This record gives sequence, structure tokens and C-alpha cells, in this order.
Amino acid sequence: MRSGVVLANESIGGGYHHMIVNCPKIAEEIKDGQIVHIRVKDGYEPLLRRPFSVYLYDKKAGTIEFVYAIKGVGTEMMKSFKPGDEIDLLGPTGKSYTLKEGAKKIVLLGRGVGIASIISLGASAADKGIQVEAILSGKSPEKVFGGKALQSPTTTVNEVYDIDGTSDVENVMKILRRTQEEGGIDQIFVCGSKRLGQLAYDFANEHNIEGYVSLEERMACGIGVCHVCVCKTTKGYQTVCKDGPVFPLAEVYG
Repeated sequence: MRSGVVLANESIGGGYHHMIVNCPKIAEEIKDGQIVHIRVKDGYEPLLRRPFSVYLYDKKAGTIEFVYAIKGVGTEMMKSFKPGDEIDLLGPTGKSYTLKEGAKKIVLLGRGVGIASIISLGASAADKGIQVEAILSGKSPEKVFGGKALQSPTTTVNEVYDIDGTSDVENVMKILRRTQEEGGIDQIFVCGSKRLGQLAYDFANEHNIEGYVSLEERMACGIGVCHVCVCKTTKGYQTVCKDGPVFPLAEVYG
């Protein structure tokens, strides 16, 4: 367990909040796609921590960032955190994304709050000079975030929405095919919905592309003991908090 100090915690619209926390120990250890579990209140109500993907991090500054959706009692309490508040953190936990040696172009697919899981990976890839094609999906424009954080000379951001039909499987597949034709894709990373995961698997399988999915499940202990967050894979039932949250696409959808 680590202690962190809240630096900012603000609404960014669409029911999302963006929180920045100073926690040098976690910032130093965190890898793209890993999880940090936050205790939202001292005492027993609510008892369990809330798990969140780290949206961005800065190892030199010692900061980690989260984007979270207001969905229940825990996140309602979190939105009241103020700058200067000390909070209790557990992490980082879980398996991270891994960029393949020699990768030249990757695709990021994210939907809703699941977008938070892939943004730091996109930033890391851009820092290495890797081309990034990001497809960020949501019900409407206010439900999509992260585009500004991904801005770089090597990154293309596509925002697609339910309200105008651009988030339909057919259109997303069209973007993937265009990207493949423009020099090939080395890896695909996805988080946010089963529909996107299945789409990514189908495309990756067709073109022999390495792909990974980050799964979102309710968690209790956060360390793989309680087995609340198990998911069915080709290797049997695995825990999302410890064996994941990042899995090869073929293990989940194959």
C-alpha cells in the first residue's frame, strides 16, 4: 500500500473526472495498462477499493493520472477528493501491455472509460517513434476523451460515435483496413467493450497481427486471491487482477 496526494480532481464532461495524484513510488514502477486500486474512504463502508487503469504517468514528476466515470457510491465519493487530500493506493498490479521489438505501427481501440487503459501506451509508443493509429469510441463526443493526450507527429486519432453511426463495426473495420493498407500493422491493443474486442480479434486473426485486450471486471482483493474477477480463457479461468488485465486476444476470443 502506498500513500498519494491529490493534485487535481476535476470534471471533464460526459460523466468523467480526471484526477492527478502525486505518488513517486507508483509512478516509478507503473507500466502501461497496469492497475492501481484506490481506497475511497477510511472505515468499512465501502469496504473494497476501486480498481483503475492508469491513464497517464510521469516518472520524473512522480505523478499518476486517472480518468474515471461516476457510476456508483465509490466514484461518487472519489469526485469529492480535493487537492492536498492524502489517499491510500494499492499497486501497481496486473500484467501490462508490451510493445513488440521493432514495431513500427500499432493500433489502439478504446471505448468509453476503457479509453483510459490505452492512452499511456499510445504516448509511450509515440515517444519511441512508433506510428500510432488510435480509434476512440463513445456514444457521443462528450463521451470520448484522450485525443489531446495522444497528440504527436506520429499519431493519428479517429473519434467515432454512436449518434452518427461512425462507431459501427463496419466503419471501424474500414479504418483498420485502410491503416493496414498504408504500411501494415504490427500490433493491436483494445479495451472498452466485447464488441470491439471481437472486432480486433477477427481483424488480427485475418491479418496475422499480434493483439492484446485489457478486460474490465469487478474486483475485490486485487491480488488474485479471492477469484471474484475470474474470466474464461482458452487456458481456463484466470483472474483479471493478477493474470490480466491484459491478455492476448486469442486467449479471450479464440
